[in-house]
Amino acid sequence: MTTSIHQLVVSLVDDLFGVICAKAIATLLSNKRLNMKDIIEKTGFDRRTVNQCLCVLIKHRFVRFEGSGEKNQPVWYSVDIPHSLNLPFYPMFVNIVKQQHGDDAEIMLEELLHQGSTSREILLETCMTRMKVSVKDQGSVDADKLNSVFEVLISRSYIEKADDLLPESGEPPPKKCKTTGGIMWRVNTQAFFNFMRDTHIVEFVKNRFDEGASEVVSVILTLNTQICGDMSQCSSSVTYDQVLHGLKNKNPDLVNFAKSYLDILTDSDLGIVKLIDEYGGGSYLINFANFYQEFAKHHISSIVRERFGPKCHRIFAIVLARNMIEQKQVSELALMPYKDAKELLYTLYTENFLEIQELHRTPDFSPLRTFYLFKVPLEKLTLKLLDVCYKAIFNLMEIRKAKLDENSRLVDKSLRADAAVMVATQRGISPNDLEDMLTSSEKQQLGSCMRLVKRLDLGEINILDSITALTHFGTSQTLS
Repeated sequence: MTTSIHQLVVSLVDDLFGVICAKAIATLLSNKRLNMKDIIEKTGFDRRTVNQCLCVLIKHRFVRFEGSGEKNQPVWYSVDIPHSLNLPFYPMFVNIVKQQHGDDAEIMLEELLHQGSTSREILLETCMTRMKVSVKDQGSVDADKLNSVFEVLISRSYIEKADDLLPESGEPPPKKCKTTGGIMWRVNTQAFFNFMRDTHIVEFVKNRFDEGASEVVSVILTLNTQICGDMSQCSSSVTYDQVLHGLKNKNPDLVNFAKSYLDILTDSDLGIVKLIDEYGGGSYLINFANFYQEFAKHHISSIVRERFGPKCHRIFAIVLARNMIEQKQVSELALMPYKDAKELLYTLYTENFLEIQELHRTPDFSPLRTFYLFKVPLEKLTLKLLDVCYKAIFNLMEIRKAKLDENSRLVDKSLRADAAVMVATQRGISPNDLEDMLTSSEKQQLGSCMRLVKRLDLGEINILDSITALTHFGTSQTLS
């Protein structure tokens, strides 16, 4: 595990829960796994403080535990790094729910993410309290509507039961972590990643083919009833008749072209749509593994274009397509002078975007009788770029934190001014009658700070898109 990922996890915990929990998580990261006694000894905290830290971190899935199954044996705690790295995606999850199910679902998901895991009754009560504060007419909060929203989120698998909050045996957890016998619920992050994956597949097919092909793929994904994990290779299969029925409901104009689109997609070298049975018109499925590979290739190629220019991108695409290729062949296929191709090839090689494979024609390993073939080390390159992405997110968070701390007085002053305007509006007073709390120079300074923060947020979103493209290409096991 890289240092950049450790730094990011510690920074996320520090922002959410403070310095004490951050020190506890840093101790666990540096030691892989520890029992309660070791954590107390290495952090220097008392037992009660460590109990509270672990309680919070377990509820939010930053820490996991395992027992030996024997009585009076210690429980071992370790950092759940994959789930810890999901935290920057939470605003995306909230936005997805808001677009699909409205403001009530948004509030419910925000509260559940804030609490980590909780019972249904406590969650609904918290949501009602928050909604009563935000609306003028307190009678407009409908408990039955909130219950129905909760059921919808369960049906979409956005919420799941939290069955692993307590150790099965051994050392008892903190009292505050113990449930009251009711069912505990938490956000199912994998359901959101599955939705994001399906959205990327539809967009990828649309860019490679056309909108009609993306509609057909969208229908297959909608009909997918298989609950897919992180490393699922493919969707559940659907028949041709099911595809036709789905298209009739979604886009009837495409029904007559469905077979043609399916033939084009299955014959494509991408291998995203697979024909697995020709009986009754055929059965089809989406090969997620092939999509992840093509999506990662596309994303890495775009990184090469942005970093090294179009000529390097052309050479990289040729090597990627040919798997292994000689330097002379690259020059011929790229339609550029041998000297230029050689220079660009070795630029990519020195930056670890390419590797050289030696094939010896004779057992004496003479350089004159050796073929030197260039290839793209896709898995190594993916891991390297992922590490760069996590390091970039950490740097963006640190810059944003420093900027907001530097302008904290102005930010607090602006928040107080906004609160005063809100109170005045509720009392029927015009905001123009209020005295301006910020001077023109302060407004300018605050505006400059907020614009920078907004650019940092946009940069973080772009990096998260890169992580989404790279993480699922055979790298999920490296984070566990």
